[in-house]
Amino acid sequence: MKYKIIDNALPQQEFKKIKDLLLGFYFPWFYNPSVSQKTAKDGFYFNHVFFGVEPHKINSDHFDVLQPILNLLKPRAVIRIKANFYPQTKNIESHEQHSDYSYAHKGALFSVNACDGYTLLKKSIKIDSKENRLLLFDPSTPHNSTTCTNEQGRVNINFNYF
Repeated sequence: MKYKIIDNALPQQEFKKIKDLLLGFYFPWFYNPSVSQKTAKDGFYFNHVFFGVEPHKINSDHFDVLQPILNLLKPRAVIRIKANFYPQTKNIESHEQHSDYSYAHKGALFSVNACDGYTLLKKSIKIDSKENRLLLFDPSTPHNSTTCTNEQGRVNINFNYF
């Protein structure tokens, strides 16, 4: 599987704006009763949709904070952008494998905080959660997320685009 990791993806000042916003007291998170698929029984998490599929438009007053990442990715078209917050668990819990969409496209996972949670690509490639890390891969290939045990939660931003 082809993938690329970019550590220290953003200059510290730009990264700090994103981290302070998403980990701040006033950022709006929304409850989801399953992680990998609507009917999965693989835990719960919170998300924030910056750019939605239905309707296909900017869905957040905070969209502009993502501009430095979008400048790196240079998408021709955005499918979806959402932030994920996986609350801390006693033991690391792995969510079900899934594909974001059934067709090949580009994806990026931006880690907002460092923790012992991770992303697993094709059941064998472990990508640690390191703050300001950008993982580039095709999210139509099977992958899964996990919770963490050493922080209050695992926070990342998921980009699907062409």
